[in-house]
This record gives sequence, structure tokens and C-alpha cells, in this order.
Amino acid sequence: MSLLSVPKSLLLGSPLSVSILNQIRKKRRPFCCNMSSGSSQPLTHSLTLPTQLDQPIQIIAAPGVSDSQFRTAIESSLFKQWLKNLESQNGILATGSFLLKQVLVQGVDMFGQRMGFLKFKADIINKETGVKIPGVVFARGPAVTVLILLDSEGESYAVLTEQVRVPTGRLVLELPAGMLDADKGDFVGTAVREVEEETGIHLTLGDMV
Repeated sequence: MSLLSVPKSLLLGSPLSVSILNQIRKKRRPFCCNMSSGSSQPLTHSLTLPTQLDQPIQIIAAPGVSDSQFRTAIESSLFKQWLKNLESQNGILATGSFLLKQVLVQGVDMFGQRMGFLKFKADIINKETGVKIPGVVFARGPAVTVLILLDSEGESYAVLTEQVRVPTGRLVLELPAGMLDADKGDFVGTAVREVEEETGIHLTLGDMV
């Protein structure tokens, strides 16, 4: 018998009504909700480099980095190129004197579908001394900058644009520039487009050197 089905005459303080209500109260359970806490395990990924096959590298996502951002970071050409540079002929890991132990992915900024900025911290150790070298990395997606020289009466002038740059807190004069639409985008086409967008100067592919 539920509370809603109890006759009205039984809800007037009679011993029977009190007994029924006590039974209903005993069956009630407190409302519970399983909330996710900040102590959950961070996202991780492990990889092995040819220069240190016996020492897998742990890649960890910092708090606030989502699963999709983490995957985008480790699969990006920026991160893969950085790993490739480490093992290049002049790379840090090429001589075997250093060891890459861990990478902490701290931030991912997307410009639409493009990778804009990637920030991570690498723990690279000098094997001989055990000292960790500074390893904060702020990587930017592929971009192009254009230098336009104008000759007038025997003088050469460079065309600059005024841009609002929040990191410096200032208006900055700089060369026309822009990011490529893809990792292997059209450098010349992007340069022509950025020059027209930022300066109003219309160029053709044939104008570029």
C-alpha cells in the first residue's frame, strides 16, 4: 500500500495511519548521485622511440585538457615533428646522453579545424648528471610571413601592418602573415591571400619570389 492509496480516513492520526506511515518511511532511501571528482586518473598515452626502446615515454594530459584535445595533440604534425627533431642528426636524443621520460600536454588551441597552438612540458634528463633540462614547449601551426619591399626615389621601404597583440598588450607593427589551412598547405597562395587581406595590395602568384 502506498501513501497515495491510503484512504483519507486513515490519515487523521489513528494508530493504523501512524503504523502505515512509519513503514513507508523505513522503505524510503536517500537520494544519491555519483559525481565525478577531480581525483580521477589523468589521460595517458605511451610511446617508444627508436633511440630509447627500453624506456617508453609517458604522455599525460594536464587537468582541463579534454580527451579530444589530448588526442589531437599527440596526433598533430606539430608534436610528431618535435619527436622527429629529437632524434634527428643534431637532435637532443641522437647522442644517447639525454633521456625523454615524460611529456605533459598543458593546452591545445584550435583555429577552426587547424591546430593553432600546442603547449606542453617535456621532462628530459641528462643521463650523466641526472639534471633535468628546461623543457617548456610552445608550438605553433605552420604559417607564412611576407616581406614586401617598395622602391621609391632610391629608397626601399618595407610594408608593415598594425596588429592588436594581446600577449604583449600592445599594437604591434609587423610583416603581413597568416597560418596555413593545412599542415602541407599552399605557402605561396596563403601569402598572396594574407597580403590582400591585411594591406589591400592585390598580388598574383607570379609576383612572389
